[in-house]
Amino acid sequence: MEKYAEGCFVQGRIENLLPKRLKAAADMIPFYDTVCDIGCDHGYLSIYLLQQKKAHHMIAMDVNRGPLERAAENARLFGMEERMELRLSDGLKKVSPGEADFFVCAGMGGKLVMKIMSDHPRVTASMKGALLQPQSDIGAVRRFVYELGWHIEQEDIVFEQDGGGRKTGKYYPLFLAVPGREETPSEEELAYGSLEKQRNPGILQDFLHYQMKIKCEAQAEVQNSTAERARERFIQLKIEIEEIETVLLQISKVSRENGGSFAE
Repeated sequence: MEKYAEGCFVQGRIENLLPKRLKAAADMIPFYDTVCDIGCDHGYLSIYLLQQKKAHHMIAMDVNRGPLERAAENARLFGMEERMELRLSDGLKKVSPGEADFFVCAGMGGKLVMKIMSDHPRVTASMKGALLQPQSDIGAVRRFVYELGWHIEQEDIVFEQDGGGRKTGKYYPLFLAVPGREETPSEEELAYGSLEKQRNPGILQDFLHYQMKIKCEAQAEVQNSTAERARERFIQLKIEIEEIETVLLQISKVSRENGGSFAE
């Protein structure tokens, strides 16, 4: 395992192996005794949470055996095999109510995140919170959290470069969800998150400008079409652009109140 000798394993750390989006997820998680990592892949997040004392015990789970085998090997390499339990599980299926305090769903589609939380309602209801990082249907996941009787306590957004040598990559919104009812946010907040709960409003601003560019380009493509579907798409894009403009105005207001910069 040469890459470990060249990387962090010789130092007993795992930071350089952990993608930026997963490190941001880990940094948002408070301490819990037992945490479930759903879709654990190589097990890097579980190992990092143990090293950072964010959890006393990890249940690393995946629906496929291959990732679990890699996670088991990494747990041994980093000396975490006694504190990191591995389970072949479809979502929360192999977790009993009250067995864990918190779970992580990162790096999967939003529909799958919602399915995982709804397939085993007694297990979900027994949890004290979850870190969610859906890759799609992000607004729908936020709405689902509030319909579940939970709310979003804190948000973050990360831009991770793809390593291609240019400033290209992807934005990853993530949020800490906890039990407890709150009023359902506005459509703008469901789509893009609450500015008051956002840890990095500057990155959110970049993301919104990026989204604005994409939607304006899409709107230009359909604006001259007489097809009914194209007209409906044009109207929907107009609504989404107005939502982005609303959030950008809020960010600009906060920035002015902070003297042109965002508070740390």
